[in-house]
Amino acid sequence: MRNIILIVLLVIACCCSSACGLFRGKKETPPAAPAEELYSKGMKFYKKNNFIDAFEAFQQCRTRYPISELGIKSELKMADCLYYQQQYGTAFIKYQEFSRLHPKYKFIDYVYYQMGMSYYKQVCSIDRDQSFSEEAVKQFETLVALFPSSQYVSSARKKIERCKKNLAEHILYIANFYSRTKAYNSALYRYVEALQNYRDYIESPDQLMFEIGKLYLRANQPENARDQFIALLKEYPKSPLAPQAETLLEDPSQAEKIGDVKISIK
Repeated sequence: MRNIILIVLLVIACCCSSACGLFRGKKETPPAAPAEELYSKGMKFYKKNNFIDAFEAFQQCRTRYPISELGIKSELKMADCLYYQQQYGTAFIKYQEFSRLHPKYKFIDYVYYQMGMSYYKQVCSIDRDQSFSEEAVKQFETLVALFPSSQYVSSARKKIERCKKNLAEHILYIANFYSRTKAYNSALYRYVEALQNYRDYIESPDQLMFEIGKLYLRANQPENARDQFIALLKEYPKSPLAPQAETLLEDPSQAEKIGDVKISIK
């Protein structure tokens, strides 16, 4: 009996010793850094153009304090970090998400402007696809419509003009190529699109109308050609091309004797 008691006491002692060791060895979880500290840390990195570390600090602030003012500001700064790392596609998604979650944010006009800039920064030369120009125009026009008194409207309008000019040049570039390769129907489609949608960016719309009329003749569409020449004479009676338009109305066969006119952008 005495031996059994000793064994029980030894087991109890060992258990107590182990438990004490566990409690002594357990580390306390440090308290979360305040939002002010995390945001300040992010801004220090941000101002040094260290956008990778800044993004991480802002992300921590946003995750830990999602509904606080600094948490929301951090969310926007995360998008800015991506933008300045030239990750424009991902930045646009972040800005778009921010505008959806915080439509009443006091600087929401800036968010819309940055959405446009995320596309504008990806605009290509006129010989490349101009989808980014089209999307940039949409975003900037939305900004102008929603926030007409915003400080970003002036810049947005200038960029809209630049993008539309790119689109006009792009269409003419393609149309000229099709015309040179005698793909007249394809050329016509682009020239007509340029006249209808980008007339304000064409240096001399009468020249474009004249070329369209000639292309209709080459594409064996004399009635459309006639309508085009009549429209030219009506809209631009003093055009240097008016006499040639009258000649082609009288004798369409003269078209091949008249050289092509170069269409320019303003």
